[in-house]
Amino acid sequence: MPAAILPNSAAAEKLEALAAKLTEAASDLRAGTNASPQSHAKLVDTLRSTVEVVNRPTDDLNDMMMGFVQCTAIRLLLKWNVFENLPTEGTISYKELAAKVGGDESLITRLCWFLVATGMLKQEGADQVAHTARSRPYASVNPLSAMLMIGFDEYLPSFVHMPRYFDTYGAHEPSGRLHSIKASAEGQPELTATEIMYAQPERVSNMALAMSSMENMYPLAGVYDYSWIATAAAAKDADTDRALVVDVGGAKGHTLEAICKDTPGLPLERCVLQDLPEVIEVVKGMARESKAGPKMVGMDFFNEQPIKGALVYIIRRCLHDFSDKECIRILTHLSNAMAPDSRLLIGETVLSNPPSRPTAMVDLLLSTIGGKERTIDGFNKIAERAGLKVSGVHRASFGDFSIIEYKKA
Repeated sequence: MPAAILPNSAAAEKLEALAAKLTEAASDLRAGTNASPQSHAKLVDTLRSTVEVVNRPTDDLNDMMMGFVQCTAIRLLLKWNVFENLPTEGTISYKELAAKVGGDESLITRLCWFLVATGMLKQEGADQVAHTARSRPYASVNPLSAMLMIGFDEYLPSFVHMPRYFDTYGAHEPSGRLHSIKASAEGQPELTATEIMYAQPERVSNMALAMSSMENMYPLAGVYDYSWIATAAAAKDADTDRALVVDVGGAKGHTLEAICKDTPGLPLERCVLQDLPEVIEVVKGMARESKAGPKMVGMDFFNEQPIKGALVYIIRRCLHDFSDKECIRILTHLSNAMAPDSRLLIGETVLSNPPSRPTAMVDLLLSTIGGKERTIDGFNKIAERAGLKVSGVHRASFGDFSIIEYKKA
């Protein structure tokens, strides 16, 4: 029986090529030149490609089963503070660990055994267990542990519910904030996912913590050259009352701060931060009075854009939460507010065709709330429906994040 799906000769050739990449990566590690996120991601992709060459369908199935069992084991041990009660250094007996968390020794042992088997925990002797570098991050509340809980608590029930959802609604792409997969899974189809989340503040806090880990994946500045805005603002005939940059759905304003810091001559006080009124009130409460900041405007981007004729409007990592129809509505309000020389910048993940593994995963996660990731063609189609046309695409140096520039059609 062949060792892989591919014929032996083809599999051997692929493995030889991948082995050369791994040898190169090992040399870089030894030399200390493989520390960047890009290098790490490349190494992980190479390792995964190696597995894909040799895996049989039974191996793929085993990996999938292992994945969801491991996720469940970690979630339960997080729930019972098991990781937190493992000593930072050294070992503890399963009996003592179970007593510390108030759990049954046999159950705690069996869950830990699975993580020992997968290398996340380590066992010494017959009954002593200890942390590894892979398990220690779960010993505290941090973005990694929050992300695990988000995956298990918020998304996994929606995926489990999908067969019944599509039995009810048909095999159609989920769209719209109502009757989403997530809301249906929770027995509240007439509510939006946001309404469901905000009814339980602890879920909101955990989501915010988890999402903070993702911000580093999407650069705030450095993808698009904003220097032309500073030049326009400094022109002798410039309208000093005109808003320079309006960040639509900008949350706490980190994007605006990064842009202005990265762009000499672009004054933050001539920019506008917009988000829902309740978000803006929180941001105002956090702002220091002595610090010059942007004008803050509470608004809902499903309604008319209150700032007219700004030089630039930015909407970053918002549109992927919504269906095409809802995005057209959002973009139409922005298009109507734009002057002939205004520009709209959409900052989002842009799917390749076919997409990469991470973006394909996020796309399906977003489907549970009626959202989606889009290709450049997908963005252009909704933008055209809103009276816009593309004038440039600016890609980040790493990953799938891009800023797409539009002007009025």
